[in-house]
Amino acid sequence: MKRELAAAVAIPLVLAALFLAPPIVFNALVAALTLGAVWEFYKLAERTGHPVAKTIGIGASALLLGGAALLWGPIHFETSSGEVVTIAVRTGPAFWFGAGIAAVLLSAVAPLFSGVAPPAALAGAASTAFGMFSIALPAASICYLRSVSPRAVVTLLLIVWACDSCAYYFGRRLGRHRLAPQVSPNKTWEGTIAGLIGAALFGAAAGTWVLLPELGSLRGLAAGAFVSTAGQIGDLVESLWKRGAGVKDSGTFLPGHGGFYDRLDSLIFAGPVMALFLAGSGMSF
Repeated sequence: MKRELAAAVAIPLVLAALFLAPPIVFNALVAALTLGAVWEFYKLAERTGHPVAKTIGIGASALLLGGAALLWGPIHFETSSGEVVTIAVRTGPAFWFGAGIAAVLLSAVAPLFSGVAPPAALAGAASTAFGMFSIALPAASICYLRSVSPRAVVTLLLIVWACDSCAYYFGRRLGRHRLAPQVSPNKTWEGTIAGLIGAALFGAAAGTWVLLPELGSLRGLAAGAFVSTAGQIGDLVESLWKRGAGVKDSGTFLPGHGGFYDRLDSLIFAGPVMALFLAGSGMSF
């Protein structure tokens, strides 16, 4: 019951932010949820003995996500004189390169000033930087998808959902060969293949009818296949971290659903693939 109730509350809120609010509202929601996932990743790292510089990691992640939120969701407001003012971030490769270099250097310096024992310093600094670049940076792609079209975000969510549903249903009934028994014992090759096929067919349907007819059926089929494969890899990667930390869920934010990272693990990998696919397709919305 808790699982269904949490979903009944969360899904309408996400859809309202996506379709009814200005883009910056949805982007801010993405940023907030992603920062929660980064925090949970750092807690997992600490459980494995890595002394993470959480303040630096969260601050740098917030900078990256904030830049993405304003880049792809500018704020417009009208002054008392009737002039429309736009607050936006005009970023280029220099911004992202500079932010990334600063984040890495701060992660490397942090152990020097936090009393971390030298044998643990390398692992702690690496974990700090890895949380930013493996979670915060790819999650920014979802803000880009919102700038393309809300329908692009919905398509991403439904491709991942179709993959998960088909993998679960067919895996339980037909699964015989374990995919990664040491990481996720319940996942099977049969379920994984079924998830890929189901998501590819859904992508073809999305590119043919209502969601993204600009794609077309063949490109929709390819998008479903590639995006769902990335999502399944993302799910396995998080399972690997949780297995190493000896926990079932990354957190307890949503009853019955786990933590922020548990909900975003597939999207973090699938989002950039969807973004690259749309950007490389020369689509105009």
